[in-house]
Amino acid sequence: MKNLGDFKRYRLLVLLVISSVAFSIIGYAGKNSVYAEISHGNPLEKPQLAAVFEGMKEGTYPWEILMRRSEPVLAKTKAEDQKEEPEETEEPVPETAGTDLETQAQPETVKSFVQVDQSYFDDALFIGDSRTVGLSQYSGWKNPTYYADIGLTIYDVLHKEIAQGNGETLTIEQALEKQKFGKIYVMLGINEMGRGTTETFARQYGQVIDRIRQLQPDAVIFIEGIMCVSKKKSDTDPIFNNPNIQERNAAIAALADQKDSFYIDVNQAITDETGGIPEEYTFDNIHLKAAYYHIWTDFLLAHGVVKNS
Repeated sequence: MKNLGDFKRYRLLVLLVISSVAFSIIGYAGKNSVYAEISHGNPLEKPQLAAVFEGMKEGTYPWEILMRRSEPVLAKTKAEDQKEEPEETEEPVPETAGTDLETQAQPETVKSFVQVDQSYFDDALFIGDSRTVGLSQYSGWKNPTYYADIGLTIYDVLHKEIAQGNGETLTIEQALEKQKFGKIYVMLGINEMGRGTTETFARQYGQVIDRIRQLQPDAVIFIEGIMCVSKKKSDTDPIFNNPNIQERNAAIAALADQKDSFYIDVNQAITDETGGIPEEYTFDNIHLKAAYYHIWTDFLLAHGVVKNS
């Protein structure tokens, strides 16, 4: 350019360059999450910019990268994870906690499940990971309380500072000491796949439920089954697959006493004949697209529990 006045002639070119750089950055940032199924091969042959545009063509938009962090690193084998498991600091299991894994059959649907309206959830608390973050954003339900974080696990759930209230940030345990809830929903487990064993996972889950019961003796506790992944993901991933998820769901189902705590499994409503989430429902084969959270909320509305007075 001979002078700054010529810049106007090149504005379109400058905007194209800036946009290309921005989309490339987005592509690299999401190559292990929202673009994990798209980003592969030689980056010189298929730049991340192309992955972003291919993702938009398939219904995955750049802002969805903000929905979640990268999946847990899968480089470690299950054996390596189990070797590291003794480093976990778990409290002794109370005699009332734990699960009999010899009887892993799902409990029968209890007769006390009833259809409820949205007001039923006004005193409800939802505890969970990135999937529950999505529920808080796309369910349209503003009255419930959500203690959710994309990296939350059953191992740090009580002690992670994510509970907001009265201008302060507390651990979930501290928050449960301050505020009472009528219903508490817990969905955790996808981040823990490949970590430890089904038995150690269920044992820790039982300890968490026991502690919640101590802090919230009058609440109805709902243990939500871990939502499955798509068949495509399940068939190609040695850890994040539906047989592993179903095994852990059978274990946590046994924790529900069907009196004050109940096991409910949204997979009954959301999975197809393959046992996985339909691919059109998900942007990354793990998390629901915003338009399909109504399936989850419809399921919750059909599974209320009214305690006898």
